[in-house]
Amino acid sequence: MTPSSEQYAELAAMFTTSTEPSSGASIELLLPAHLPVQGGLWLVPYAGREAQSGNSVLVRMHEDSVDVAFIGSGGNVDITSCTSIEEVIERIDDPIENWIVQPPSDVDSTSLLHCDADYVTLLSGADQAAVVGAYRLLKGLVSAKGKGEEFPPVRLVIVGAEERASSEAASRIVQTAHHQLGVSLEVGHPLPAMGSTSNVVSQVNFPRISNVVDFIGRLRRDTEEVPATTELPTTHRFATDDLQQQEAQLQDVPFVNEVTKPVEPTVQENPKEPERIGKETSNSQTRFASHIAGLISIEPRCPDFEHIELAVDSTGSLHVLASVENFREVTIVGAWATRHRAILQMACSGIQFDTTSVPVQHLFTSTAASVADLHGSGVKLHLLTEVEVECKTGVFCTPLN
Repeated sequence: MTPSSEQYAELAAMFTTSTEPSSGASIELLLPAHLPVQGGLWLVPYAGREAQSGNSVLVRMHEDSVDVAFIGSGGNVDITSCTSIEEVIERIDDPIENWIVQPPSDVDSTSLLHCDADYVTLLSGADQAAVVGAYRLLKGLVSAKGKGEEFPPVRLVIVGAEERASSEAASRIVQTAHHQLGVSLEVGHPLPAMGSTSNVVSQVNFPRISNVVDFIGRLRRDTEEVPATTELPTTHRFATDDLQQQEAQLQDVPFVNEVTKPVEPTVQENPKEPERIGKETSNSQTRFASHIAGLISIEPRCPDFEHIELAVDSTGSLHVLASVENFREVTIVGAWATRHRAILQMACSGIQFDTTSVPVQHLFTSTAASVADLHGSGVKLHLLTEVEVECKTGVFCTPLN
């Protein structure tokens, strides 16, 4: 019987994973390529799987802000009031296995190469567009590498596809990177489905004040001592013999022609996200869902009310979030989401929705007194406002009922 990719990975781990305890958390640079539908939703499940029985911190850098999520088994960790990565580090007492940093969409390849990360993970889908996108991203990194500079360890993880499709896509990317670019890739466990449990213990958003190189430098400086030798997470490598045996197959793979066709930018995942975030609230440059633990914002919106946010929790229940001024629209969108729940689930591939529950409504206000008459209505009320503490301004959010 032919071993599965997971069995290969377990065997590889026996020989490649150090048995000595690490002297500090690893820093992983996460580069999303062309992901399946609702690509951004794969990041939290991926980070949760990497945490396993420990803890990871997922950092998503946007144009003007930074989202930080503590993921894992930590019990009483609360980072919601933090206003910088230094405060996050101070607040977390539980040991962190790895920090996973997604750079902003506007970052260039040269900056990515100069990040002080222990390794780079390329997150990709399994279709042809994803394979081409992954190749283009790798080619950009190779082109930016200066003479004499070392290429960082790179790991490939395929998401949103069954094992056979994942293995075939990984093989094509690895072979092409080896033959066309001279780059060797490790292949991590595929992530076929994201499930409905996020394992997010606490999360926060604060303004971005530095580029990804400086950010990881600050992270490196303020965390524990970096291990002297860094091993990639459990992976398996496609053997050179396999590359030679399958080299003839590459003759039928139109990589060279495909990569010359215009495709979407490989690193930029949600190009409309900054614009949408800005419309949601004047008090914060983030989505409402980021202020509520356990919620993941989803991209689909009601066509007539795109400013009303939709999210899903770990049980698969839908949530409708908006400012208090949009109370009427929230009720309309809640009814629309109930009628079109099956379509929403198709648009959010991999998430299992609860088809029996009624969408939970959330309203956000900057003045608690203005929603006093809504207590007891069944609507979740939240105070969201800017506060100044010790000459530092930040966003404060707390439930009102």
